[in-house]
Amino acid sequence: MNSTHYQALESIVGNSRISQKADDLQIYGKDWTKSVPNPSAVIFPKTTAEVSAIMKYCHQEQIKVVPSGGRTGLAGAANASNDELVLSLEKMDRILAIDPINMSITAEAGAIVETLQKAAKDRGLFYPVDLAAKGSCQLGGNIATNAGGLKLIRYGGTRENVLGIEVVLVDGTILDLNYDLRKNNIGYDLKHLFIGSEGTLGVVTQATMKLVTLPKDLRLTCMACPDFESVTKLLGLINLRGIHPTAFEFFTHQCLELVLKHQKSRINPFQEKSPIYTLLEFEKQADGAVDPMEPFLEEAFERGLITDAVIATNSTEFQNLWGFRENISESVAIEGNVRKNDISLPISSLPVFIAEMEKVLSQIKGVQMFLFGHIGDGNLHLNYVGDFKQDYADFRKLTRDTELGVFKLVQKHKGSISAEHGIGVLKKADLHFCCSPEQLELMKRIKRAFDPGDILNPGKIFDL
Repeated sequence: MNSTHYQALESIVGNSRISQKADDLQIYGKDWTKSVPNPSAVIFPKTTAEVSAIMKYCHQEQIKVVPSGGRTGLAGAANASNDELVLSLEKMDRILAIDPINMSITAEAGAIVETLQKAAKDRGLFYPVDLAAKGSCQLGGNIATNAGGLKLIRYGGTRENVLGIEVVLVDGTILDLNYDLRKNNIGYDLKHLFIGSEGTLGVVTQATMKLVTLPKDLRLTCMACPDFESVTKLLGLINLRGIHPTAFEFFTHQCLELVLKHQKSRINPFQEKSPIYTLLEFEKQADGAVDPMEPFLEEAFERGLITDAVIATNSTEFQNLWGFRENISESVAIEGNVRKNDISLPISSLPVFIAEMEKVLSQIKGVQMFLFGHIGDGNLHLNYVGDFKQDYADFRKLTRDTELGVFKLVQKHKGSISAEHGIGVLKKADLHFCCSPEQLELMKRIKRAFDPGDILNPGKIFDL
């Protein structure tokens, strides 16, 4: 970035909110992926008007811009590697309104998700998009990537919880779609174009999100299952018995052992080894209502769907059981080099898919496999883990053929190669496994209509 551009942008935000310091470029120029950042500068607007002025100038001068939230993404959507200007929303972090009657919360894009949850809880309400990265991920980034989360089976993901957004277009136009409405049938619902667009169509600056009643008297059990088919049948039994889960997660025994290895304070609740474990969390329906937990577990035992079960009876046990699921990603990162797949399948297809996938995975040597995820919505996280001593580029080459084999199976079963992480740069070469040429061309036409100069987050999702 030349001095003329720098000074022009500095005049919008002041000299304390634009930086070319090496540390800032390194921190704000990438997400959680292993890319090498190379932005030209980082700018920190505090208002929508400043975002508008920045985008207007960059549009006029054809300066590439990468919007940046909490940078917790896993697909490279927030990576700036070609002298782009990083537009950080972190200083736009205010909660603007909480409406307990309309059950909604309005906040700026830089608001931390955990902060939203705490503010809602103070009113006896709950912000239901619950993520492992909630302590650092931001609302705007969640909207841009359509983040999923642990409670999707009950409340839906980000898209299902957005009531309205304010967004700045590439030319600086402020588009106010921030309606606090449950019903609004006025033609094309434009907000949905921006949700999941990974910052390629506009910069989300504010949003109004749904709130729900704070869950009370949550029940939690961790169940050992003999095989994956039993897990899917277990979900069928949950639905049949009228249990409404707030979460239904799974992880393999390899994941449990890995967490025990790296989280020394955690206690293994099971005496016997089992191939797979599930976590079922649900809210007891009403005071005085019969607790469905014991009769449900009895029936699951009788049907051979589970071989053991542990029920959390206090907050310590509750946190210990959840910890096995929530600490897998952290433990994997400690273990070695990681390549992550985030795939989804129709739930009924999972047993056959898993059996076929295991044959593909058996062909690769010297790599550990860790499988876990959100079984209630068909989302599998497959992590390949290699030795830290191995060069990461070599590790990626080693696992690439196996990954392609998995993606071919995903395509066969009409699944998705990206359930919740997005496409970014890491998966755009594989988009054809779940996106037809007609779909891809239509997405490119939408991108050109909003951003003909390819200024906003260029090279993400696809190349123009």
